[in-house]
Amino acid sequence: MNLPEFERVIYKRNPLVEVVCQLRFPPILKISHQEPVEFQDEIRSRYPHFETTKAQVPSEILNIVQQFGLPVQSDIVYSFKSEDKKWNLSITKDFIAITTSSYERYEQFKQRLEEALEIFERIYKPSFYTRIGLRYQDLIIRSKLGIEDKNWSELIGKHIASELHEPEFSSSIQTIIKNLVLKTENGQINLNHGLVTIKEQQENSDEIAYLFDADFYTEQKIEGNGDVWNRLNQFNQSAGRLFRWSITDTLHNAMQPQSVDST
Repeated sequence: MNLPEFERVIYKRNPLVEVVCQLRFPPILKISHQEPVEFQDEIRSRYPHFETTKAQVPSEILNIVQQFGLPVQSDIVYSFKSEDKKWNLSITKDFIAITTSSYERYEQFKQRLEEALEIFERIYKPSFYTRIGLRYQDLIIRSKLGIEDKNWSELIGKHIASELHEPEFSSSIQTIIKNLVLKTENGQINLNHGLVTIKEQQENSDEIAYLFDADFYTEQKIEGNGDVWNRLNQFNQSAGRLFRWSITDTLHNAMQPQSVDST
């Protein structure tokens, strides 16, 4: 899939609710058999909060295990969070990931990940990476953009959600969930999108919003730090193009786009 070119912008009214980058590698038993003391020492100034959790077991595997009465073994997840808890760095024996609910621009996100990955590779020396993923979750809430009077057909492209452009029944649609797996020259995109119901805590009421959940990934073997960043840079560019291609000019302008050079 060749996505059309668009000018890169940064939205003043940012619709991003979460951005995640995960890098998987062949299991490193050292991580699961001893606490990451040295790793924490080097990142503690930026990520002072620490906790451990159990990784979630996929439901299909969990059901099979429970049927046979076998114990469920979950990997330990070591999580390091920033002081405001808007950034979360986590590692297990087979992945490192960074998650944020405070994404502003790619360069800032990349710098955070570069710093953490340099320390991680120096301490644990992963052989190579088996999967690299960069996931963006955008949530379009009309009330926050001042466009409550706009129909979804005026905001979401017909090529991405044709149902919203059918006058006969578009007004009665409460939810739509679509899944597309797209192949690109740099990997694949797992795109989930559609209408979802959210609860506005301040208003204590429900509102229908539009979710774009796009996971850009490759499962090709990736060696070397440079190859990692080449692929992630490509994913970031594709993410911007895919989002802009999916929305109308009306929605684009409502989010107050700013040129990258002026921010």
